[in-house]
Amino acid sequence: MKIIEHQANGINYYTLVNNHHMSVTIMDWGATVTAIKTHDKDGQYANVILGFDDGEDYITYQSFFGATIARVAGVLKNARWRGHDLTQNFGEHNLNGGNMPQISFEPWFLERKLQSSEQVGLVMQYITLDGENGFPGTMTITADFILDNNGKFTISYTGKSDKATLFNPTNHAYFNLSGNAERLIDHQILKINADEYCALNKHGIPTGKLPWVTGSPFDFRERTEIGPQIAHIKGGLHHGFVLNDTPYPQVELLDRVSGRKVTLRTNAKAVVVSSATNYRDDRYRLNGGKPMRSQLGLSLQPQMLPDAIHHKEFGNIIIEPNIPVTYQTAYQFSNIYDV
Repeated sequence: MKIIEHQANGINYYTLVNNHHMSVTIMDWGATVTAIKTHDKDGQYANVILGFDDGEDYITYQSFFGATIARVAGVLKNARWRGHDLTQNFGEHNLNGGNMPQISFEPWFLERKLQSSEQVGLVMQYITLDGENGFPGTMTITADFILDNNGKFTISYTGKSDKATLFNPTNHAYFNLSGNAERLIDHQILKINADEYCALNKHGIPTGKLPWVTGSPFDFRERTEIGPQIAHIKGGLHHGFVLNDTPYPQVELLDRVSGRKVTLRTNAKAVVVSSATNYRDDRYRLNGGKPMRSQLGLSLQPQMLPDAIHHKEFGNIIIEPNIPVTYQTAYQFSNIYDV
């Protein structure tokens, strides 16, 4: 178990490596996960998330690839809460906590490194001041990134504020288990242990309705090939799914060609899934020079449902003064062809 550090253009990178050569790289800007390298059926290691070749491009393009999103992930309709006017950066709404500043593209402080015979990790911290983006309370946000020797990568986000405020963080990594984005996600297999999904209006704002997935293209309760399923969803997936409370993995993504698999468990109540449908940008240089193409990655964002402040059945994202709240997600990586 080890941590490899390097710096380029004022950005600090920390690579967590376990004894089986699996690695996770995090940079301090945005507490961003830039690479997760796992092996295929032939033992070849490659990055299974979308990542820019040049670290400065994370800041230039502000695409949220692998970034920590806080205070609040997703949209807050009308950008107003308890008389507080929040930053409007998505029309008249607040998106991903606002952009004055945008926490996902600001430098985080490395509080400490963790290292033992069984795990290795980092603790990063960001302090957002009272009134930033309109949110009340000075909040300390702590991000723990831990990789163990069994292929489990855990992200924990803890928020503590001196005033009542909102907290609904997530990580915005786009997965592509083919490795180095060699193929689109269309033939990868997705399973989501969820009976309900969050309906959206034409502007991508939650309607407040939680339809059952039965008989719809949102039914991923059994292993389902992604491409044919989302071809029936206009604009692709950008939807939240209400996760069932189960001892089994709540989300599973599998690539049968490489054998790579990741499962997810979280104490958040939902996962927002984005298929990057129609997301194209020829300026991007990803995973070895590739431009961004439609359905090149699948974002799995564990969080409470977006816009929960307007729909009490979505769950509570209000945290009380001086009482820390932690959201934790464990990603278990493996290969189905390992003996």
